[in-house]
Amino acid sequence: MPNEFARDWVESRFSDVLREALGSVMSADVAVRVVIDERAADEGADAPDAGDSAVRTGGRDATTGPAIEADGAEKIDPAGLNPRYTFDRWVVGPHNEYATAIARSVADAPGTAYNPVFLYAGTGLGKTHLVQAIAHELFGRRPRPRIKYVTCEQFTDDFISGVSEKGRIEGFKQQYRTNDVLIIDDVQFLAGKQGTQVEFFNTFNALYEADRQIVLTSDRQPRELEELDDRLRSRFGQGVVVDIGRPDVETRIAILRRQVKVDGDKVRDPEVLEYIASQVSSNIRELVGALRRVVSYASITHTEVTLDLAREALKDLLPPVHTRQVTIDAVQSEVARQFGCHVSDLRGDKRTADIAYARHVAMYLCRELTEASLPQIGDRFGGRDHSTVLYGVNRISRLLTDGHDRQLHDLIQVVTNRLQASR
Repeated sequence: MPNEFARDWVESRFSDVLREALGSVMSADVAVRVVIDERAADEGADAPDAGDSAVRTGGRDATTGPAIEADGAEKIDPAGLNPRYTFDRWVVGPHNEYATAIARSVADAPGTAYNPVFLYAGTGLGKTHLVQAIAHELFGRRPRPRIKYVTCEQFTDDFISGVSEKGRIEGFKQQYRTNDVLIIDDVQFLAGKQGTQVEFFNTFNALYEADRQIVLTSDRQPRELEELDDRLRSRFGQGVVVDIGRPDVETRIAILRRQVKVDGDKVRDPEVLEYIASQVSSNIRELVGALRRVVSYASITHTEVTLDLAREALKDLLPPVHTRQVTIDAVQSEVARQFGCHVSDLRGDKRTADIAYARHVAMYLCRELTEASLPQIGDRFGGRDHSTVLYGVNRISRLLTDGHDRQLHDLIQVVTNRLQASR
């Protein structure tokens, strides 16, 4: 290995694997020792296809060298990537069409038109799937670029390891700054880590100035990451910032159909998928989870997957049909959950487009589902006057009336059903 950081990293993670593999090939007990040799760095740079692997792999990292099959063919095994998170298994709809176009452009020509790319979305809406699809696509290319995919947590752990012992920080820098493509998931978790933020800033600059592709994901857009250093937020927003919304009901049905095909399940009744899609809209993860619950329930009970069975399987997950009194607090809590924000955001002074939209939806639902007056609603939204509430209510009413925003109509229906259900 070229330095102490790489040596310690390989020894701590792969000593047993290497010993077993070599012992199997040589039919003898083998001792493995990892040594430092500066020539290793030069060899890796001169011959990337020979294995630019060990320094840049590990944990949930996706950089890897080739594995050789018995017939001599090269098989790419990008460590840390979910094999299901590819473009082939990605369902495109109105909610993610732009994000998909950006991701494919990055995969086609990294480091050119769109750099950096900052992708944000709520939990379970597919941002990890999309950025890993970029990595999978690039791993299939020749010549293959040096790619690194990690979570923010892994970046932080590697940085802490790098500074914990003298001389290892240079290995950390080489591990991150020599890549052609760097993908880091969930950068919002940099909050509160000042030392890591400084190193992240320096890593970002080094890659950006070298025209290397940077792809970042978060649960919020850059300007809403108030816990991060202003310099970082500025860097994050200087490229392409794109969001993934919630899929409409048609797209959710398409996602379920794709999942049925991938899993090889037998769901013959189309009403089953329509029912699940109409009941679960919060995120894709819960949507697929509901489908698998129905399929497993049918398997256990040795019955066909029918609409009645789906209702029975999901009865403790979905609200029953009889109604209850709805309160302003309940509306705010449910809307905040659907939009992936906090109730305090709806009541506070934030005026970003996403928060303002969510606030107007909540005001509209308060007007429709509660007995509260406009002044009473305004009071529960941070002391806003009745004209502000009326503006929000009218805005959502117009969007629903013109009929173009089917996703909004679907959202209103789902939230209303949840709020009116007793548990």
